[in-house]
Amino acid sequence: MKRSTANKLNMYESVHAVLTDHQSSWQTVPAFASAVTTFETKLNLLRARLVEQLGATTGVSMEKNLRTEDLRKRMLVMQNALFLLGRASNELQLQERNHLSKSDLIHMKLNEFAARCTELKGDLTTYGTQLAAYGITQQAIDELIPLLSGIDELNNSTRKAIIKRKSITKAIADLEQELNELLRVELDRLILVFRESEPPFYQSFESARITINYGGGGTRPQGTDPLSP
Repeated sequence: MKRSTANKLNMYESVHAVLTDHQSSWQTVPAFASAVTTFETKLNLLRARLVEQLGATTGVSMEKNLRTEDLRKRMLVMQNALFLLGRASNELQLQERNHLSKSDLIHMKLNEFAARCTELKGDLTTYGTQLAAYGITQQAIDELIPLLSGIDELNNSTRKAIIKRKSITKAIADLEQELNELLRVELDRLILVFRESEPPFYQSFESARITINYGGGGTRPQGTDPLSP
């Protein structure tokens, strides 16, 4: 969650707490009651979207990290064997393709890593039967081939999760805008009705409307005071 969103959420929650505490003051004013209902609906939607945002990429990212870490370890063993085979047979291109370190694999971009998986799969298909002398069993090769083939599916899952998160982030921004407008245009005006008749309610609401920037100061959003010029 962005810091700005967290700051706004704290303000929304403070306003909601004040409205709940002083329900007896406003529930008989239809316009105010209607605005509160809308505010609560949008706040609940914002809470739900924030939960979705948190989980949108977490599970996919964890799975991707676990699978790619295991894949890199297996790839490194195969690459070393293929490099030594290329060196022994004087096949320079085979050596060149398989000289990468674990660090090289870690720092590859997704498309580069996928291309490397395809390349290694080709080398194993061509030279796999010659790797027994380097301690590589056919079973190890057979286990690795499907993992190399599955990297595109894993990358697609990651991309889809990122796209979904972007969509949720856009929905959060829209809800923030709607909540800000509802507060500024309706509730900030309607609360003036209670300034004289219900001063504790009015003062609590005004205090709740301050957005506190943790790490900075507290400000009321510009233009929210209907009495300001």
